[in-house]
Amino acid sequence: MIPYDRLISEMERQLSVARRTNDEYAMREALSAVRSLCEVALGGEGKREEKLVPKMLSTPSAVQSITSLEGKPLVEEDANGGSIFDF
Repeated sequence: MIPYDRLISEMERQLSVARRTNDEYAMREALSAVRSLCEVALGGEGKREEKLVPKMLSTPSAVQSITSLEGKPLVEEDANGGSIFDF
């Protein structure tokens, strides 16, 4: 585990960058770095990962249904043939 004092000093450095810059993009990047460092310090990396991956995609059935579409086209009553615009 990374020592807290090292994380805090990096947070301070990023806050310093955010204070000095006039560029909004650079400020947002520095603040995002501070947020990430806070998550590391608090042990919240797993929670952030859950937000990024929707639960329905992490289930095997969702993955299986996605791969099943690659094999053969879906045939439905109101479909107009093999059009790529069939949805």
